[in-house]
Amino acid sequence: MDSSPTRRRTLQLGGTALVAGLAGCLGGDPPEGTLDFDGLDRIDEAALPDRQNYRTDERPFPTYRRYDADDADIALILLHTAAFDSRTLQPLATAISDAGAAHVITPDLRGHGPNPNTRGDISYIGQYEDDLRHLIDSVGLMYPDANVVIGGHGTGGGIVVRFAAPSTGSLADGYLLLAPYLGPDAPTTRQGLGGWANFYGDRIVMLRVLTGFGLDNYSEMTTVEFDIPESVRDDSTTLEHTYRLMASYTPNEGAVSEMVDAPTLTVAGTADVTADAAAYEPLFTDREAASVEVLDGVSHLDTVLGDAAVDPIVGWLRALRKSL
Repeated sequence: MDSSPTRRRTLQLGGTALVAGLAGCLGGDPPEGTLDFDGLDRIDEAALPDRQNYRTDERPFPTYRRYDADDADIALILLHTAAFDSRTLQPLATAISDAGAAHVITPDLRGHGPNPNTRGDISYIGQYEDDLRHLIDSVGLMYPDANVVIGGHGTGGGIVVRFAAPSTGSLADGYLLLAPYLGPDAPTTRQGLGGWANFYGDRIVMLRVLTGFGLDNYSEMTTVEFDIPESVRDDSTTLEHTYRLMASYTPNEGAVSEMVDAPTLTVAGTADVTADAAAYEPLFTDREAASVEVLDGVSHLDTVLGDAAVDPIVGWLRALRKSL
């Protein structure tokens, strides 16, 4: 492709015109409804470990919480879903570490948490994978003899699927996917994530084209908003994402089939309005080291806030420990 300054300038001018024309275009009306937020009251603020920083290529350094387990030789890095932060993982992280199945590290993803550099935004597409590489290095210093498992809930699961690609996937010994977001066209994804998310479809298409030409000037534009009731919001709630942040948790089509051949557990509930739990199993059928656990009557947030997922996850981690 011709990358001359004249051609690039022409593309930039055309991109500016497109942005101006579509700046006011929002997404279509999302379906009625949203997430069930009742389980958020199960977070035990008193049991939350203090946040610590880990070093990356860019300041401010991201933060994480650390749940140490007795006699564990697996370290589980667990990523939260969109709009929230590491606090939503406290019930599950505490249960896993108390069972001695794994040490658990729950980072606050860039653009989220109490003090992000820019709420709802990151610096470039793929920054989450880079941050994960640095966090794995830090975890290696915390637990030198531990095997590393990377897990994620919702859009955090999307980041994990992206990371499990051949270029970086061998850095982990296993993967845990909790109702993972696999992209807008995946058979598992319900429209508008069940009404929780409003994606700006026209704007996303435009920005995908522009970034395909190497024009990242407009990737800070908002492309998704989340329906979070006032009653459950606080100063750490993230109500919208830019294109570059959204793209960083959106796996490419067919990304599951391209994941490295590592032990993988996928857990999803039948009451999840964001994802069709029954649609995960066909995606992993041909993967010998993968298994899918469908939880009857469990919602999206209950996957990490309730008790139903604890036994399957702890059992899988213990079996993984014996096999590594």
